[in-house]
Amino acid sequence: MILQNSKSDTKDRAVSKNGSTLVIVVCVSAFLTAFALAMFYTAGLLLARANRRLEQERSYQLAQSFAQVLDQELKTAYDEPKDAPEKSFYRYAYNFLEGRYGEYDPDHPDETIFHYTAALPDGVDAAKYGTVKVVMYKEANQDVDMEGELVKDQSVDDILNNGIARYIFTVEVTAESDGVSYSYSTVYRQMATYEVTFKHDGKKIVWDGGWREYLSGPEYVVDWDKGNIKYEYQVDKITRCGFENAYGQPD
Repeated sequence: MILQNSKSDTKDRAVSKNGSTLVIVVCVSAFLTAFALAMFYTAGLLLARANRRLEQERSYQLAQSFAQVLDQELKTAYDEPKDAPEKSFYRYAYNFLEGRYGEYDPDHPDETIFHYTAALPDGVDAAKYGTVKVVMYKEANQDVDMEGELVKDQSVDDILNNGIARYIFTVEVTAESDGVSYSYSTVYRQMATYEVTFKHDGKKIVWDGGWREYLSGPEYVVDWDKGNIKYEYQVDKITRCGFENAYGQPD
């Protein structure tokens, strides 16, 4: 009788042990499955982030390179603005600044930010390299005086050849690739020279190496005791237009 109980106990312990082992196996299997799923999710997440970083870098490179192309066009030197090609960005920027486009108003950005239709170079697949948009806005330089006085012994060339930063304007290039976009902005100063009118003692005078009452009129002798020569830049008669970066060179 005692022997039978002992065999029964041994059998129960064996069944209990097998059951515990099965539970452990199930738990381990569940853990490994969860770990594998976690690793798979993590790998997918890292891959997605890597792809997004790649698209961000592509958008950044496209925006920066396009901004540099526009920068080079603006830095091209012309004797007169009309010498620039009709469809060049230089001519567009010149017309934008000297035309009737309104100045930037932060309270009405949609009405004072203007779009330049930018096209990728011929042969470039937009679906592969993304799309580019360019917007511009201008702000009047409040520190510029468009009139003043020429004092005795001051060079007239200082006035005639004075580069005036009448406007500060921003060019913002936005490149988008696969839903990821990046914007690259450059701020410029317009350095322009204008025709100048001179007056002294109530008379309009001109400079052609010497003072005259008119371009072909008699010589005019300035009596400095009657005051300085007043001058005014003619904003509708620009003679030269250049551009420089307001805050250093673009990267």
